[in-house]
Amino acid sequence: MLSCARAGNPACVANIREAHGLQRSAPTLVARLRFWVAFVSLLVAIGISACIQAQPATDVGDPGFPFGPSTVGVQTLSYVQDIKPILDRDCASCHSTRDARGNYSVSTYAEVLNGQTPGNAKSSLVVTGSPGGSMYQYYSGDAITRSTLVFRWLVYYNALQSR
Repeated sequence: MLSCARAGNPACVANIREAHGLQRSAPTLVARLRFWVAFVSLLVAIGISACIQAQPATDVGDPGFPFGPSTVGVQTLSYVQDIKPILDRDCASCHSTRDARGNYSVSTYAEVLNGQTPGNAKSSLVVTGSPGGSMYQYYSGDAITRSTLVFRWLVYYNALQSR
């Protein structure tokens, strides 16, 4: 009987499969294939829905951008309430309308924005006031916090004038 199977006789091969329980009808194979396709599809759907239903972030504190953690909260920053006091205290002695060293004045909102691009972290006010920048050393008190406030005001809040 095995010799006829080796010869490739279809009737002989069918008899061997049937004798050993290897014969399956086409409807059974199709049903099993459909089951596995449905099962895999279900697993994929569960996996995707698990990704989509992620929990909202619970850490809404200071992310420390761009210079590391500071005492700055997550409130909206504006020129009048938050930035003008810093510039008046730490910058106006050298950069006022009367004595605008480097041709840059911090006396008014319009003068502060002269040459700056709201939303751009490469603006000179951000670069020179960042750690390692030429004006960073002139911040009084907590320089990291002051620098972070100016950065966020100009870059994140697009130099908002007032709340």
